[in-house]
Order: sequence, then C-alpha cells, then structure tokens
Amino acid sequence: MNNIELYKTAFINGLDVEPDTSFEEMKLGVTKEWDSIGHMTLIAELEDAFDVDLDSDVITDFNTYQSGIDLLKRLGVDFGQ
Repeated sequence: MNNIELYKTAFINGLDVEPDTSFEEMKLGVTKEWDSIGHMTLIAELEDAFDVDLDSDVITDFNTYQSGIDLLKRLGVDFGQ
C-alpha cells in the first residue's frame, strides 16, 4: 500500500467514512464526520500509519484533506507528488 492509500485509509478508519468518499472535499467542521472527536481519532490514525508525532501546533493547521498531506510532507512522508 502506498502512502496516499495509507492516508485515505486513515480517513476511512478515523472518520468512519466510505472508501468512495470525495476525500479532497473534506474539511474539519464542515464534513459531518470530521468533528472535534473525529479529528483526534484521525490524528491518532495518521500517527500510527506514518509513525509520526503530531504536536498541537501542527494539528491546528490540519483542517482539510490537502493540508494533512502538506503537513505529512513537511515531516518527511513521501507522497510521490
């Protein structure tokens, strides 16, 4: 499984959404499943999937699907993009 698939799987598991969800349109506080509890569950999924620690400074910047990819890239995760 490549990193983008791992990332989508974290969303599927963390937010309990279907695999055919339009991930690119998801936003914290806008997408029904991505509330504050879902956000923390998603953070835990990402930390486990990519073996990273996300501190509170970067967690607040993570509020869209793309911003999470950008954050993980800054932490050295390669998405091949």
